[in-house]
Amino acid sequence: MDKKNILVTGAGALLGQGILRMLQLCEFPKKIFTADPDSRSTGHWLGDHALYIPKAAEENYIQSIINIVKKYEIKAILVGTDTELVKLAEVHDDFLANYNCKIIVSSPEVIKISNDKFLTAEFLKANNFPYPISKMANSMESLLELERELGLPLFAKPIDGARSLGLVKINTHEDLMNIYDEKSNLVVQQFLPDTDGEYTSGCIVLDGKCVSIVSLKRDLRDGNTYRTYRDENTSKYDHVISKIAEILKPDGPVNFQYRILNGQPVIFEINGRFSGTTPLRYFYGVNEIEIILNYYLHNKIPANIELKSGVVMRAWSDVFIENKEMEKFNNDQELESPKAQFYNFNLKS
Repeated sequence: MDKKNILVTGAGALLGQGILRMLQLCEFPKKIFTADPDSRSTGHWLGDHALYIPKAAEENYIQSIINIVKKYEIKAILVGTDTELVKLAEVHDDFLANYNCKIIVSSPEVIKISNDKFLTAEFLKANNFPYPISKMANSMESLLELERELGLPLFAKPIDGARSLGLVKINTHEDLMNIYDEKSNLVVQQFLPDTDGEYTSGCIVLDGKCVSIVSLKRDLRDGNTYRTYRDENTSKYDHVISKIAEILKPDGPVNFQYRILNGQPVIFEINGRFSGTTPLRYFYGVNEIEIILNYYLHNKIPANIELKSGVVMRAWSDVFIENKEMEKFNNDQELESPKAQFYNFNLKS
């Protein structure tokens, strides 16, 4: 089997590191290239060849990716940050046609729905799935209508927020009036109690079919998942979630976050990408990265997957890099075979 050159962008993000973790475990021959605007990004030291790239907001971002793809004959790109998704979704077809490089990213339409919590709710509503009743905070009439319909409390959050950043609980009428702003990007939604916990489902959709779903109950700390659980109960809504995934039509990975209301899963966030819990699903029996790359690079259909039940608890690990290595990377803006010492929790390298 030929060795495949694979690029992971956003190597410093939690998502990028999780992708790299799973990519290292893929059994097919590969060389891992890492790309990030910061030499101090952890992911640079977890691959085979580290590369500096500009930020996604900069004009030369796409051209820098093209240069890397052409120079190193990259066959697949795995996207490690949200900010890159929109730009890479727009050039997906061009990269495949011109450079024979598969960007693992969904269509611009799917990314748009996923990146906007109001559009997420509208998508669910339009397709007759449970959805959080939602109004934008830039309309006083809509806010008052929502209060009359649902009462209080309510939740307000940025339409493009993540990890509970910017989340505001609205307990009083005065709270609701205070968030009104005709230029606001806040969406106000019905309060979803966490009586039954919070869930995250990772799906892989290939050619319109959901070939893998792993649903986990999770505990959060600072907006990030730090403990997950899986048993037969966490999968009881998989038939609903997988159907939503297929109607959304992502290309590869998609993640749904939801709570239970009146015996139904109510999705409040969609991530049209791999998620921070992607590496945790490996412990339950699924390497999402391997499933997708085997399909697109080796034409392999995933076999029947047997999932494990249990609990995953996250713990810290560390990477040590000597100054001379960091200086070399900073000077050259790329580094073949970056040398670092990776230590697990018991400090064994």
